[in-house]
Amino acid sequence: MQVALQRLPNSVARITVTIDPSDLSVAMDKAFRSVVGKYNVPGFRRGKVPRPIFERFVGSEVILQEAAQQLVQNRYLEALSEASVEPVAEPKINIVKLDVGEPFEFDIEVESKPELNLPAYHDLLREEPLEIPEPTEEQIDQELAAVAKEQAQMVPADDEPVSKGNRVVLNLEGYLETEDESEDSEAFVEDESYTLEIGSGTAVEGLEDQLIGLRVNEPQTIRLTYPENHPDVNLSGKPVRFEITVIENKRPDIPEINDELAKAVGLESLQELHEHVKENVKNRLETQAKNDRLARVMGKLKERVSVDVPESLVSDAIHSQLRELELSLAQIGANTQEFLDSRQMTPEALHEQLRPSAEEQVKEELLMEAIAKAEKLDVSEEEIAEIIASLADTYRQPVDDMLRYYKKTGEMELLRASALISKTRDYLASTVLDKEGESEE
Repeated sequence: MQVALQRLPNSVARITVTIDPSDLSVAMDKAFRSVVGKYNVPGFRRGKVPRPIFERFVGSEVILQEAAQQLVQNRYLEALSEASVEPVAEPKINIVKLDVGEPFEFDIEVESKPELNLPAYHDLLREEPLEIPEPTEEQIDQELAAVAKEQAQMVPADDEPVSKGNRVVLNLEGYLETEDESEDSEAFVEDESYTLEIGSGTAVEGLEDQLIGLRVNEPQTIRLTYPENHPDVNLSGKPVRFEITVIENKRPDIPEINDELAKAVGLESLQELHEHVKENVKNRLETQAKNDRLARVMGKLKERVSVDVPESLVSDAIHSQLRELELSLAQIGANTQEFLDSRQMTPEALHEQLRPSAEEQVKEELLMEAIAKAEKLDVSEEEIAEIIASLADTYRQPVDDMLRYYKKTGEMELLRASALISKTRDYLASTVLDKEGESEE
């Protein structure tokens, strides 16, 4: 078999495969055994007709086409491997030449991962600093205050005005404002026990701020305008009126930061809690520093490379972003169509809006793959097992069931590829090289 590669625009690879006449002859022998039982030939039992008679009655073209199909299927992966082409979409097969006794020639046209000439990047790992600051006492105090707040109990505060951080229960009715105040529209929301934490940002923008200062059992009218980007097209950009009565007001009773607080979170003393919190802040600062460094390295690296991004990978990235959007909208009880309606946008326009970030994502992943190959990074079976165990714990599934799922769905390699990208990100974020190109400890 001879293989010739031609790179076409838009990351399309054309592989011309030429197979010897002798291989075609062997394939035709096998093809005859495959097709002979599918035809009736007078005077012979099905499948028992000699080949010369079969060719006279049915024709050799049937055998030739079957042989060609089998050869394409059998040699496809071998041809891709020999041409060093990694497909990202379904191929198009074009038969160029198919005659008995002649070389069999066919083309494979397939969108593939592009050849990427990896630019120099080790200088970035020398010159871009990785500066991890030490936690300040102010940061540690803020973290301790957050721990104390998490342990707070809500206590009745019905004799106090509503304050930020309080949890209130409201009798709430919402109406769209009309030009004629004498004509009231039907309430779009009615809730006799709407629970809300003031300052959480979970209510419509502007509502929580206007609740501050209200008192229990004192009816109030609150007016505001829904944001233009609200997912409910019936409310987006509309002025509304809320008739509200606070029927319950509770404030957080935040415990003191002392040994008792430490024991409440499973530690022995305030000193131990202080060290635990300090370590958490340190880890957070380290993560942020590495993320910042990775962003700088990747930003400069992407400026050094020009890559023809495959449309199929961009399309996959767009659909991934759309799935994330759907999940986010579902959390607030909305869907993609409502999102589009609120912005007067078509699905096609949303796709185009997501395209630039999708192209950057694909470009970055291609760079990561090239760097992983250059640095000989790999994901071991032990690391895959740890990832599977973590996923099983997250979804509360038996490890064996999770393992079978990934093997059955064919997503194990996707999992491995994702893990390799993560390892490469960590390499670029964490590795600092000295002047000799060695990693500094």
